Amino acid sequence: MTMKALFVYGTLLRHEEHHEAYMKESRLLAKSAWVNGKVYDTNHGYPACVPAETGTVYGELYEVTDDTLNKIDVLEGGYDKQEINVMTDQGQMTAVTYTVPKQKASTLKEIESGCWKAYKMWQQKPSSFYYFAYGSCMDDARFKLAEVDHHFKQIIGGGVLNGFTTRFTLVRPDGSRADMVEDGGETEGVLYKVPFDAIHYLYKREGVYEGTYRPAFVDVNIGDQIYEDCLTFLVLQKSEEIAPPAHYRSEIEKGADLYLSEVFRKKIRSHMDSLMKP
Repeated sequence: MTMKALFVYGTLLRHEEHHEAYMKESRLLAKSAWVNGKVYDTNHGYPACVPAETGTVYGELYEVTDDTLNKIDVLEGGYDKQEINVMTDQGQMTAVTYTVPKQKASTLKEIESGCWKAYKMWQQKPSSFYYFAYGSCMDDARFKLAEVDHHFKQIIGGGVLNGFTTRFTLVRPDGSRADMVEDGGETEGVLYKVPFDAIHYLYKREGVYEGTYRPAFVDVNIGDQIYEDCLTFLVLQKSEEIAPPAHYRSEIEKGADLYLSEVFRKKIRSHMDSLMKP
């Protein structure tokens, strides 16, 4: 049985409309994957990707069988199947994906975030959503300072995210800020249930429009329960890790001490101690 890598960015994503029927037997290679190009809303409930030198389309990378790919060929009738370079936190690889030529997308609305799930959230404006914080947002000090703490009162608890490790890859003059890197590890953070209005503050705080962090969606475990498609934010331009500044480290430790496991608290303190100061 031959296996191929497949990059998906729309209805084949985990928890999206066609994932269960077509992808449930396929092995996830990367939850955080991206390609060069632009993505558009077809107005039919699914997106279309146009390969391009500029722009980024975010999705997931899977290992699929020829049989699965043949079934997806039928689903994606009208799209072009092509090999494309896919980037992940572990490096670049070649995968198959489904695209349309530029002229076919000329009348369609571009999804500027490059992320179908984020676009859908902004379109649908759910009354509330889950937000997974793993850095300074585990503490409420800056929520209070910005007078938005009323949005973050409903704390579900400390949660576990599989496949990712907390790292400090966003370098600033005074030190680093937190990130999560998909390296097969495990990390912890605080899960909030927040009203939709909180998204405006979160996008601003995380510098989404300036290209600092990007929205991403992850499944978080708390006890025996899995919370699906929780919004979080990942660093776009990752640098070599350096130590965070004292004020930022303090916010992480305050939140961790309240909600996260003792094992993780020791691990994150030890990791921050090991990093070179700027």
